[in-house]
Amino acid sequence: MESVQNQISLLRKKLDRFPALDKAEDATKIPKEYLVLSGGFAFFTLLFFGIGASSVSSIIGFVYPAYKSLQAIGTKIKNDDTQWLIYWIVFAFFTTIE
Repeated sequence: MESVQNQISLLRKKLDRFPALDKAEDATKIPKEYLVLSGGFAFFTLLFFGIGASSVSSIIGFVYPAYKSLQAIGTKIKNDDTQWLIYWIVFAFFTTIE
């Protein structure tokens, strides 16, 4: 039981870097490590049973590449632009087929 408490205190130290968790802790009066653990458990439970899988798939398949594409446009390197252009062509192809 002591090792579990040690891991929880280690997690709390890592979570101290995120001020939003401090605000959530103050608002709910629930320790932030328990908020993160319960949120993670709920997230993985929903994914395991397929609830919200479409949303997560959309975030991974569209939002992140869109962000990285905008970053690539801002650089002077051509290789990253080409990489993301190829990604969007393949993405459009599979979306059309689907």
